[in-house]
Formats: sequence, structure tokens, C-alpha cells
Amino acid sequence: MSERIFITGATGCIGSATVAWLKSKGFDDIVAFTRTGKSDTTDAIAGDISDRSTIEKAVWKVNPTRIIHLAAFQTPDCQSQPFRGMEINVHGTNYLFQAAAALSEGHLQRCVFASSAAVYGARSLYPAATVTEDSGLQPPNLYGHWKVSGEGAAQAFHMETDVPSISLRLATTFGPGRDAGLTSAPTTALKTAASGGEFAMPYIGREHYHFVEDVGAGFAMSAMADFSNGYYEFNLRGITMETTGFLAEINTAAAELGLPASEITTAKDAFKAPFVCDLDDSKILATFPDMPRTTIPDGIRQSLKYFAGENSA
Repeated sequence: MSERIFITGATGCIGSATVAWLKSKGFDDIVAFTRTGKSDTTDAIAGDISDRSTIEKAVWKVNPTRIIHLAAFQTPDCQSQPFRGMEINVHGTNYLFQAAAALSEGHLQRCVFASSAAVYGARSLYPAATVTEDSGLQPPNLYGHWKVSGEGAAQAFHMETDVPSISLRLATTFGPGRDAGLTSAPTTALKTAASGGEFAMPYIGREHYHFVEDVGAGFAMSAMADFSNGYYEFNLRGITMETTGFLAEINTAAAELGLPASEITTAKDAFKAPFVCDLDDSKILATFPDMPRTTIPDGIRQSLKYFAGENSA
């Protein structure tokens, strides 16, 4: 069976990285679902994920073998526009899965839903050394609650159709393209270090980091790699470290690369990072043993080179 991949949110940071990985592996029949109907790298269909008729028509027209659902409001937008956030993150997700359930039996091979580590609570709520997928869910905000709802929709979809389905939980993505959401701050620090300037990290504490290329690979491999039937939640592979350590790595790499002098510090009124960290990746690694995990120093250096190149272009 030839593969046809339908991706919502394909032009965002994670979507772009996912498309890049798929194309690098020879998967070229990709259709993006975007608000503008435009994509620089794939065919695209215009539509609003919260419009049931639009998403239904798009899914049925494309008739995909794989679906990767990335479209969502980030935490700040969910907090400032809660009803609009609910329309997109809850209703839109349900509409997508319901449309997918109406496809011809046996055609759709897998669905992957972008969940979040926000389904967990603060790290202090989990006394074990790592936070596993069966740890209690205690979302701290609307975004987290709605990701729990999305996981429920993904599980219901599998129960209804028997199509293998995955909810992928990730924390802080950093690197090229990451310019929205509360946890975009590490990438803002990288951009500042690449151009010379001042940036103060707004929060402090331990954070779980994923380099953007690894996130793209994670979603793409979850959709395409060999996988037994069922519904599963997975923590995406990543690395936990102190925010101060991450900033120190930026300053070290920037100096080694000879970038303009910059001042990357922590804000005097920095609040304590509310995010869960130490996500256990043993389950996803056992299922997808080739899934990559870039080291923090390597991810930082790649990002700084990219942003420095943008500045000189």
C-alpha cells in the first residue's frame, strides 16, 4: 500500500520538522491542513480545525493512510482565549478523529496525536526518580486538561476502529522554528545569543528538553515505523537539566563559535518552573529503538549556527 500522510499543524515548528524527516526518508505524498491552505514543502488544504465540516471534507478527500495531529493552541493562548482554545484543542481533535473513523475499513494504518507533558502535574507531585506514562495525571492548566481530553479521543478512536493510535507526550522543544508558547523561552535565548543582545530567562528550575529535529523524528517514526496494534501513550525522548545549566551551555557554545557578545541570564524576578521533568523514555525506546536523542550541547550548537546564518543572510 502506498502511503499518504495527512498532517494538521504541518507548517508550525514541530510540523515542519516532522515533514522534513518524512521527506528525508522518501515519504513524499504529504498533505498539510493549514488555515491558509499554503505550505512551502507539501500540498495543502485550507481549513479551520474547529470547523467540523471543513475537517471532515479534508480528511475524506485526502483519504490518508497515516494521520499526524499537531494543530493546537499553546498554553498562553488557551489561558487568554479559553473558549477558542477549547474549540481548537478539544472540539477540533474530536472532529478529526470522528472524520478519520468514517474512512474505509482497513485503509487508515495509524493516527498519532500530539499530547504534552502538561498532562502531568508539577515535578514535586511525583516522588519516583522518573515520571512514567502510568504516573497520575494532574494537569496544571487548561492546555493540560485539553491534552488529557485529546488522549481520551485518541483512545476512543482506537476502540471504535481498531486503528493503531499513539499519544506522544513532550515537554520543552527548542531550536529553529520554536517561537510560540511559554516554553519557547530557551529558543529566544538561543536567538539572542546568535545575534548579540540581552535576554533574561523568565523562569528557573529543572526542565525537560527536546531538540526540534528529534521531535520531528519522534512524530514521524511514531506514525511510520513498525508498531503492534493498540493504543499507547509515550513520553518522547529528551533530557532534563537545570535552566541555569542550559543557559551556561548557550554562553559556552556562543563563545566557542565566535558569536557577538551577548548577555544571557536569569531574570531577577524569575518564577519557579512549573513543568514536569525527568520524563521516562524506556517505553518509547523499547518500542522504537532507533528514535534519536540529540545531546543538549549538540542541539544548542546546531541552533546557534542556524540562527547566526539567518542573521547574516
